Amino acid sequence: MTNNGSFLENKFSAKGSLWKERVSDLEKISIIENENKIPKLLAKILAGREILSSDVDSFLNPEVNKLIMDPSKLFDLDKGVDFIAECISKKEKIGILGDYDVDGATSSSILKLFFNHYGVKTEIYIPDRLKEGYGPNKSAIDFFYENEINTFITVDCGATSIEPMIYAESKGMNSIIIDHHKVDNDLPKSYAHINPSRNEDNSGLNDLAAVGLTFIFVVGLRRAIRDKNIFPDIQEPSLKQYLDLVALGTVCDVVQLRGLNRAFVKEGIDIISKNSRLGIDGLRSISGSKDIGVTELGYRIGPRINAAGRTGASDLGVRLLTSKSEDEVLAISERLNNLNKQRQNIEETVLFEAINNIENNIIIKKLNTVPNSIIVSGENWHLGVLGIVASRLKDKYYRPSFVLSSSEGKLTGSARSISGIDVGKLIIKAVNKNLLVTGGGHKMAAGFSLYEDTFEKFRNFCEEEIYLQSNSTTLDKINYYDEIIDSSNINRDLYNLINVASPYGQGNPEPQFIIKNAKIDYWSEVGNGHLKIKISNANYGNIDAIAFSSKGTPLGDIIMNHSGSLLHFAGVIKKNDWQGNKAVQFHIRDLFTA
Repeated sequence: MTNNGSFLENKFSAKGSLWKERVSDLEKISIIENENKIPKLLAKILAGREILSSDVDSFLNPEVNKLIMDPSKLFDLDKGVDFIAECISKKEKIGILGDYDVDGATSSSILKLFFNHYGVKTEIYIPDRLKEGYGPNKSAIDFFYENEINTFITVDCGATSIEPMIYAESKGMNSIIIDHHKVDNDLPKSYAHINPSRNEDNSGLNDLAAVGLTFIFVVGLRRAIRDKNIFPDIQEPSLKQYLDLVALGTVCDVVQLRGLNRAFVKEGIDIISKNSRLGIDGLRSISGSKDIGVTELGYRIGPRINAAGRTGASDLGVRLLTSKSEDEVLAISERLNNLNKQRQNIEETVLFEAINNIENNIIIKKLNTVPNSIIVSGENWHLGVLGIVASRLKDKYYRPSFVLSSSEGKLTGSARSISGIDVGKLIIKAVNKNLLVTGGGHKMAAGFSLYEDTFEKFRNFCEEEIYLQSNSTTLDKINYYDEIIDSSNINRDLYNLINVASPYGQGNPEPQFIIKNAKIDYWSEVGNGHLKIKISNANYGNIDAIAFSSKGTPLGDIIMNHSGSLLHFAGVIKKNDWQGNKAVQFHIRDLFTA
């Protein structure tokens, strides 16, 4: 193995990216290697993720019990759990109002399962994304009121729901907000507002998804129930059983997989692999997910749950994840799979229209340059796919992307960002400037609405704000590799070594490698536009590689027309257990002509 990547300096790849070595601090690598007695490559991977030598063991072996903090450190948590404990001691029903995405569904499911254990009656309300929009609303409040619910808990929503919470108070109802989205000083009315983004909160848990906060809330609530001796004849539940749901919600909300989040995901995946919950098992089966990891949770399980909320069947996720009936799980899994296919078709249509709109933009077309932000709108675009389309545009143009659907003079939008640009902060600022009617989110994702007559002002504001948040390299598409290797290095041993530092995800990127001066010995098209390849370099044997969805792209064009030519391949190493074949495969993400 080598670490000389000078041949890539200032050279743009097939995808228009600059590739740089992630870390080259040999002293730092040596300290991690020697003090922890680990292989040099693993030490380099850890150094590249800014892991200190003293933290290596806790990083490689994270444990929830060791990393979880005293729930009381979350502002308002004790106040909230004490109130809920008092409610259930009086045998009151509790309302649960969750967001329609995976984070909301898993959060709602944990609360429902926990309350079920103690025999506490609950009513769950998941707003219809297409008819009601995001978060608490009048219909939800009325539903709880009509079902004789005096207290409800919001999860993954509620942080900016000023008017709905005023309405709830007018009905004599109490609310507990559990959310992680950015907030301003003007908070909605509630009995307790548990949110690490609050100015008053010093917990340092800003990176947790709502499901992680919900888990901590349940830890605190179990303690309160115990201390108050509310259920002396009921054995308290093991909370570890909920970590599969915490892992699923954490991965799908794309939060930082560091610290406690990392422990949540690692232990949760372990639980799924050993004793999968019926609902998760149903989606694993229908999606063909034999193994379980971050990729399967984020790209196979999660999208099918999200498809329910995106297509107007918001409660299916919670029903699936809390069901104890195999027949019900099978039926819901099949429906979610069909809804996901429907979502994919809608998404491709909107994406095609959005790209066509963007490419005809006068700035891009005539000046051949991409502005600081991608902002695109269409009439009656399906609201359920705006976020996904924004994410795909963000990947294509490497710009913060805002996708909006217009209807009857009003625009509803979703935003997705790149590293270094906080769109949650941007959206809150736009709300305060009266450019938006509603809005909220976090660093990498946000939702909002506005009237058409303020659209151009909002567009200009986004350009200016992103410019202010940017430095000289923020908008450059830079990828990082961890090591340069030969084709002979790609084997099961290397895969196993890399896997030691998993789970990989946001904040702990999957290791990427460069195969230098290699050639394509063979290629063929498989599936829907994928290119299966055999590559080799020097006198080393060839290896199996694949470039997904590459046909018709600059990457695919080079592969199909440069057989025998020397190329530099960038990619990741994956296990390939297809049809019992226990091999490894190189997944090509980019390449350079040599």
